[in-house]
Amino acid sequence: MKEFLITSWLFKEGQAESHDPSTDSIEPSVWYHCQRDAEGLKEWLAGNRVSNAVIDSLLADDTRPRFEQYSEDCFLIILRGINFNQGAEPDDMLSLRILWYKGAIISTRKVPSRAVTSLISQLEAGQGPQTLQELLLGMINRINGNISDFLVPVEEVLDELSLDSEIELKSLNSVHTRLLRLRRYLKPQKYVLQDLLESHPSCLSKQQNDLKNCLDMLMRINESVEFYIEQIAVYLMNLNQQQAEKMNRNTYLFSVIAGVFLPAGFFTGLLGVNIAGMPGTDNPIAFTLFCVALAAIVAVEIVVLKKLRFI
Repeated sequence: MKEFLITSWLFKEGQAESHDPSTDSIEPSVWYHCQRDAEGLKEWLAGNRVSNAVIDSLLADDTRPRFEQYSEDCFLIILRGINFNQGAEPDDMLSLRILWYKGAIISTRKVPSRAVTSLISQLEAGQGPQTLQELLLGMINRINGNISDFLVPVEEVLDELSLDSEIELKSLNSVHTRLLRLRRYLKPQKYVLQDLLESHPSCLSKQQNDLKNCLDMLMRINESVEFYIEQIAVYLMNLNQQQAEKMNRNTYLFSVIAGVFLPAGFFTGLLGVNIAGMPGTDNPIAFTLFCVALAAIVAVEIVVLKKLRFI
């Protein structure tokens, strides 16, 4: 068994069986699932006359989702799926590369993908896809299904979202950021399936309707992500507007209060000057008269401000 080969399955006569390659040649009707960063993979592909352009795309460290057709019986699909591995961020989407080459499928990954491991588990249990075409569709469907499952709790949170709900703003911003990162890969992923459909590869001539269903599901996921992003943006905008209005009201209230007490402050400051000649210093009721005068001034100001509709 080659070091880079994770698993290999032969699809023949409507059934799949575990396959231990006896030669270094790529055999038709065989699925080779490989560790992308393992030694020997590049040399094995080159030894089977896979072009350098295909090898570079198949083994590149960071690639966006895309579809490339090199010949009638050779095309490459690069997809992104939810990363459910322990310690990883789900929105840090892992890459799965699938090469259809002369009747065989060669898939590569750097970290395990739940979409692929679930298919392998089914095959080991004697279930799952029975042809390479069904295997390819199974990978696409499971990637879409995992993304859809990831969005379920997000949808539940947003369904309960309202301006009166008590939700942690930091948590909501985290969801928003995750959705934006998810959209980064989901949009081009939609074009991958569209290009695959439009290329009409002969090996998938009987699976056109199934591919359309995969595309429809991915388009619904894209629409849901766009809706969630817009919903969060509207909520945050309304929340910011509420806070701004509250701050404006408080600022206005403080301004009115300061304006009301401005004359009183002026008079108390004026009469508090400690110099000779201040009126009322010898009158025992001068302080009382001064307080009554200040109260009257404040009352008159309040009446005037009410008539002017400032308060």
